[in-house]
Amino acid sequence: MLQKSVLFLLAFCFILNAQEKKPEPNKSLGSLQDQIDKISERETTILIRLTDIDNSLEKKLETLLNHILKSRDSHETGTLVIRNKKKIIGDLQKAQATYKKYRDNIDVIFKNDAKLIQNDINNLKILMDEKINNRIKQITKITDSLAAYKEYYDAWNNQYNDRRNVQMADREKNRIMKDFEKEIAELNEKAKKINLSSTYSDPQEKIIKRYHDIQSINERISLLEHSIEDIRNGGNDGKKIGKIEGFRLDKEVRTLSTKAGVELKSFFFALNAYQNNLFQRKALLANQEKLKPKKQP
Repeated sequence: MLQKSVLFLLAFCFILNAQEKKPEPNKSLGSLQDQIDKISERETTILIRLTDIDNSLEKKLETLLNHILKSRDSHETGTLVIRNKKKIIGDLQKAQATYKKYRDNIDVIFKNDAKLIQNDINNLKILMDEKINNRIKQITKITDSLAAYKEYYDAWNNQYNDRRNVQMADREKNRIMKDFEKEIAELNEKAKKINLSSTYSDPQEKIIKRYHDIQSINERISLLEHSIEDIRNGGNDGKKIGKIEGFRLDKEVRTLSTKAGVELKSFFFALNAYQNNLFQRKALLANQEKLKPKKQP
């Protein structure tokens, strides 16, 4: 089913690209409006598809997290559960980095004539901020669960395994906290640059954009600070599982992780198709502005 969905999306986006035409400067205003309306309809179709992919992806991640958070290692599983937790944390960090890269490039991509599609650009930013913040919360939940390894659950039977898991958990917790602290420092530097580049004479749209960007940065800093505190304090959730349950969990984690990876690629494929449509609509809107009769002084 997933493969069919991906193939459908590929075919759909291929058709969209094949239909792309550069607007002719001599087109009438009515003809340009028809083209704009058609592109807007295509954008709606892509956004519906994008929402479906995103909902499916989030459900898979939720299932994955619920299962892994309910489990912890025993003397039978050794380090199986904690290794899977580390793998999921790594996958979530990669996804977060991809979202961040796309988010940072939005203003660069839509630099010229951005005001013509400013609402769409703002919605893209909100979507990316949502995705980034969700991944931070998910990373925090799993990292927080590593505190359970402080309890020497099999102290009499397998002290070596207990010590090894505690050390592995502590290393992973410290690594995530350092990554979050580094991200906070980068965000503070980013906010500083935004403030330094602004002046009181800036146009209104630039002031509004700056306000939203700073607000987004402050919200993420607050989230990261709370996440560090949660990880530092830790929880003690999870039930010890046996060898058979461990193997089932391992298989489930790998299967869901692979499917989530496929859907993440599909998500960005659809996002790029949406971006291409925005470019087309922006060009048509720019031509439309040029053809409009100028107001007499």
